[in-house]
Amino acid sequence: MSITILGAGPIGLALAYEFAQRGEEVTVISTSRNTGKAGEVNAGWIVPIMASPVPAPGMVKKSLGWLIKSDGPLSISPVPAPDHLSFMTKMLRNTSKTRFERGLHALSEFGRGALEYFDTYKSEGVDFELHKTGVLMAFKSEKELESHYAEFENSEQYGLKKVLRMTGSEMREIEPGLSNSVKAGLNCSDQYSISPASLLVGLRDSCNKLGVTFFDTSDEIYLKDNVDKSAEVTFGAMKIPSDHVVIAAGVESRGLMNQVGFDMPLKFGKGYSLDFHGETRVTHAVYLSEAKVAVNPTNNFLRLAGTMEFGGNPLKINPTRVNGIAQASTEFFSFPLPENREVGMGLRPMTPDGMPVIGKVPGTSRVYVATGHAMLGVTHAPATAKLLAGLILSGTESEHLINFSPTRF
Repeated sequence: MSITILGAGPIGLALAYEFAQRGEEVTVISTSRNTGKAGEVNAGWIVPIMASPVPAPGMVKKSLGWLIKSDGPLSISPVPAPDHLSFMTKMLRNTSKTRFERGLHALSEFGRGALEYFDTYKSEGVDFELHKTGVLMAFKSEKELESHYAEFENSEQYGLKKVLRMTGSEMREIEPGLSNSVKAGLNCSDQYSISPASLLVGLRDSCNKLGVTFFDTSDEIYLKDNVDKSAEVTFGAMKIPSDHVVIAAGVESRGLMNQVGFDMPLKFGKGYSLDFHGETRVTHAVYLSEAKVAVNPTNNFLRLAGTMEFGGNPLKINPTRVNGIAQASTEFFSFPLPENREVGMGLRPMTPDGMPVIGKVPGTSRVYVATGHAMLGVTHAPATAKLLAGLILSGTESEHLINFSPTRF
C-alpha cells in the first residue's frame, strides 16, 4: 500500500517511520528541508504527565493579568476577523471544569506508553539525544503549587510514577541552579527530555534506511481525493498518486483540508525559544511555573521556551516578548543568564478544546489528518502514528478516534 504524508515534523516523521516499519511504500513531502521550525524549537520535553488542555478553568482570570503586560506569557491579537473571534469564543467555552476534566482524561489516556515508545525508538536504532532525568516544576509560592497540583496527583492511574511534593531546599538539592526564590516544587521523576532537532534527524535517517522517499519543496502543494482511484498530491512538475494521504503539516493542515472540501477551527499559537550555547549550570529540565517557561538543558545548549501568541503576524518575532521570557526566568536561577542567545520561533497547531485532530477527513475516502497537538506534538507523535496506522491499514477502531475526531467541532 502506498502512503503519502504531508509534513515532516515530529508527527509526520513518526508516521513515516511507523508505516515504513510495517512494510508500506511511504513518501513524505514537506515545504522545508529542515522539517519545520515548530519541530525544531519546541521545549523538547516528553511529558505525558503534562496532559492538561490549554483551555482550563480560571484561564480567563489569569489571562487578563497576562494580557495587560506586553512581555507576558500570553498575547491575543485584537483582530476583528470573524474567524479569529469565533475561534477564541469556542476556546472560552472549553474552559469549564467539565470539559477540562474530560480533555485531561482523554489526553492522559492517550499518553499511556509515551515514554516506552521513545525507549523503543532507541532500541530500534533511531539515533537522538535523550535524557531521563525527569522534570522539576518550580514554584515561588505554595499557593501557586496548590493551584496546579490537582492536575498531577492522579498520575499513577495513567501508568506514571507518583509526583513528589518538595520544599525549595529539596528542589535545590536536586538542581543547585535554582535560586532561593523557589519556595516549593514538584518532582516528575520519570519524564524525559530530548534535543528536538536530533529527534527529527534521527527519525529521518531511520526512514531513509527503510526506503522512505522524501521531497522537500518550496512549491505550493495541491491535494485531490479521487474516490474510486487514488489520492493525488501535486507540487511543481511532480504528481504523486497514492492509496492514502495523511495531512500532518501543523498549522498548514487546515489549508490542505480546505482543498478537499473540509474546514475546521485550527489556529497557530506562536512560541519562542532562547538557546544559550555552552551554558551548563542547569542539569535538569525545569518548569518555571509563574514565568510559564520550560527549561531544557541539552548537550550543547540551555533552552528556554515559552509564550503563547494568538493572531498577528505568524512569522514576526516580537523582541519584547522574547525579552520577557528571559526576564521572567532570571528570578528562578541562582546565576545571571548569558547575554548571547539564539532566538527561535515556531507555530503550534491549536484547536479550541486543546486536543489533537486525528482521523479520516470528513467527505473523503483516502485522506486522513493528524494535527492540533498544541504543546504535546513530540510526546504524542509515536502514539498518533500507531493510531493512524491501525486505522488505515486494518480499520482498527479506538476510543481516541472518537475523542480526537475531526467532526467534533
